[in-house]
Amino acid sequence: MYPLSRGGDHAPGNLVAACKSCNQLKGSLLPLEFFLKYPWAGANFMRYARAVHRTFKRGARRAVSLAYAEAA
Repeated sequence: MYPLSRGGDHAPGNLVAACKSCNQLKGSLLPLEFFLKYPWAGANFMRYARAVHRTFKRGARRAVSLAYAEAA
């Protein structure tokens, strides 16, 4: 899931539905970079994402854990 600005394409596997404010916050960040910067978004992603590959969900979980550990 790469932003168009970083070489991503319009293929269905590269698109993720997001609200306007989250999409603007994400900008050109990769998903895991976004979750590290905004752990609350990663927590929401893990809670609500249903049809996402488990490898991607696992990476999101790690990014959120790292972000919270660094904040402590």
